[in-house]
Amino acid sequence: MVRLFTPLLAVPMVLLAGGVVEADPAPSEASTAKMRWVVGSAENVALGKASFGTCMGCHNINATGRIGIGPRIASESYLAAASDDFLIETIRDGRAGTTMVPWGAVFGEAEIQGVVAYLRSLHPVEPVVLDESELRGDPDKGAIVFRNICSGCHGRSGAGYQETANGTGIGRKAFLDAASNGFLRFIVSEGKSQTKMRGFAAKNITAVANLTEQQIEDTIAYLRANAW
Repeated sequence: MVRLFTPLLAVPMVLLAGGVVEADPAPSEASTAKMRWVVGSAENVALGKASFGTCMGCHNINATGRIGIGPRIASESYLAAASDDFLIETIRDGRAGTTMVPWGAVFGEAEIQGVVAYLRSLHPVEPVVLDESELRGDPDKGAIVFRNICSGCHGRSGAGYQETANGTGIGRKAFLDAASNGFLRFIVSEGKSQTKMRGFAAKNITAVANLTEQQIEDTIAYLRANAW
């Protein structure tokens, strides 16, 4: 992959007796740089907006989504948690078993990065620091949470629109292989803004259910154990 831009980190310097030694960047700086590297220039945004015309049939004008066809991408929380690599991989490789076909044969690398820049311009939010620690969930306990709370929108098998009328597919291997534990933790906890997906963290007073951190871990573990 040829990247149009690679951000430079401001690496702190530590003075030791033997001279100057470069210290490791703070975790938040490192994770932010890893998540965002596509240039957000006016030229890149304009290229992406023109290319996105091909995507509007499923994702609607300004990426607001079409229920039952293509999910909303113009979501503040979603764009805050989704890395550039995650978005690029989705556009380039598509999602097997869904209407999201691979666009890598149609768009060149510049066009794909342009689409990412355009999507970011719709909601220019800062990236969040994700918890990418090892998953600590129990799939059997997660099955109960998923069946009682999540399946109403996402379907019994997590097929989304193929089973229900108002939830995206989250059970397929193609999605779960691309989505990191940190991304899933954040979206389940905080929700997907501008959509019906509310946050399920215990602190969220408007949630359909208030889940503990362990219950969220269990649900993600269940999804990964039963990906299809």
